[in-house]
Amino acid sequence: MAATVRIHRPGVGYALDEPGTFLGSGFFIAPNWVLTCAHVALGGEGGEVTVVHGTGPGHDWSAVPASVAVTLPEHPGTAGHGNWPTPDLALVQLREPVDHDCVYVSERPAAYYGEGRVYYAGWTAMGGRLQALDGPLSVQGTLGGWSWGVQMRLGHNDLPPGVSGGPVIDPLRGEVIGVLKSRSDRGDGGTSTGIEQLRALSVPRDGIRSEHGDLYQAVFHAHDRYHRDRQRHPDSDRPTWADVQGRLGARPGRALSPDERIQLLGRLADLPPPVSTRGLLDVLDTLPDLRDAIPQPAPRGWRDGLGALYEGARQDGALELVLHYAMGVMAAERPFETPGTGDAEQALWEWVRQHAEGLGLRYRRALAQQRIELLRRRTAPAPLPPQHGT
Repeated sequence: MAATVRIHRPGVGYALDEPGTFLGSGFFIAPNWVLTCAHVALGGEGGEVTVVHGTGPGHDWSAVPASVAVTLPEHPGTAGHGNWPTPDLALVQLREPVDHDCVYVSERPAAYYGEGRVYYAGWTAMGGRLQALDGPLSVQGTLGGWSWGVQMRLGHNDLPPGVSGGPVIDPLRGEVIGVLKSRSDRGDGGTSTGIEQLRALSVPRDGIRSEHGDLYQAVFHAHDRYHRDRQRHPDSDRPTWADVQGRLGARPGRALSPDERIQLLGRLADLPPPVSTRGLLDVLDTLPDLRDAIPQPAPRGWRDGLGALYEGARQDGALELVLHYAMGVMAAERPFETPGTGDAEQALWEWVRQHAEGLGLRYRRALAQQRIELLRRRTAPAPLPPQHGT
């Protein structure tokens, strides 16, 4: 995978394929952001590491200095390398921007995956040199139960040293669903952590004042805009994630094609995030026919709410559920506004209107009436303060 990287100690030098400074694997989750394991990222010095990445198919490798922005848990204590506390995740930010590919991260929690087969990618030292490798793994259950899904148990393949921090991929949908955490000490396989565990990142104590004030929202908004913008403005001969998935016919949401998903997620990412998890859950609670319980950790971003719909919709009502959700997002309270918020809301409405064209006159009229009522509330003058006699 082009987005899979190596994590090294600072000062890697010019011999990039020598294993002396190698710490483990990782992958680009958003422009200039790498996701890996905490025990890998904190193997550097003072929270500083070097990220080694490919500059394209058949091209050279490049080393970029980077800093550990946050780890989960945030204060891991003195755990040993092989016994790092869950969820064992770290976000690493490059100190200078570079051009690179990003993985597509699933909106669906790993708890929805169930049993089956996944693929992994990473790096290891072989014959005195670092080598990329990948392969299949079988899903054998979880540690903590499917409803929580802290760690997925994987087997039926050897995981050599160095692959920790690499991506775990749903091969049917081409989506990253987890991060390789550890190797088994009693045979083949190991464990992985679901991407949704990043929802446990701390929330700003004084509320969200801007997108970049909440690291979780900032990273995933950047992820979703990256894939939307690549589809809109192709700048290379490499196919986009939506191109590849469109050819495979993968449609996990049943109602949306891969291109429709990234266009919707890009529009959601242009809006301010939910005021709080409770505010997002309130939007989900208003939806008709959402049958399944919401897996933990609770959703934090608009993309998380969309992922919760994929398993809970009736086959014949999936699109309506998505459109109801988008209308709820438009009407939700906002933690802040930007100069582009109004245009972003209008773009989301246009997406809803276009996708409702085949759903019947009564349904389209109801959506249009909701939009009119929302605009009326937005433009209504604020009530005058009460007058008190003297």
